[in-house]
Amino acid sequence: MAVSLDLRRRAIDAYERGDGPIPTIAARFSVGASSLARWLKRKRLAGSPERLPRAGGNPRRITAQGERLLRAWLKQNPSVAQHELAARLFEATGQAVVQQTVSRTLRRMQLTLKKNDAPDAADHR
Repeated sequence: MAVSLDLRRRAIDAYERGDGPIPTIAARFSVGASSLARWLKRKRLAGSPERLPRAGGNPRRITAQGERLLRAWLKQNPSVAQHELAARLFEATGQAVVQQTVSRTLRRMQLTLKKNDAPDAADHR
């Protein structure tokens, strides 16, 4: 649960004023003693009890260059299979990716594959 910066500062101020030990002050502000101790440490080391930014995870496997290639290939042939796109990316960039990575990238780019394998409805009349 995210705790507001204001509440963090009020709890830290109470501790620094000497209003009591960490467990007592934590209970008074309805936060965990470990949280208050962490905020005090963060203030001591960084100068502020603000939350740290999120880590961000792993970098994308398909770069901006790869996205441009995918867009161009799909413009030429919208029915190309995702595993074939993955193979083409490897040939063009040397970056090995799997079909699922191509699928996630296409979804993020809001591109869809148009399959032309189904027979046209007009052919059956």
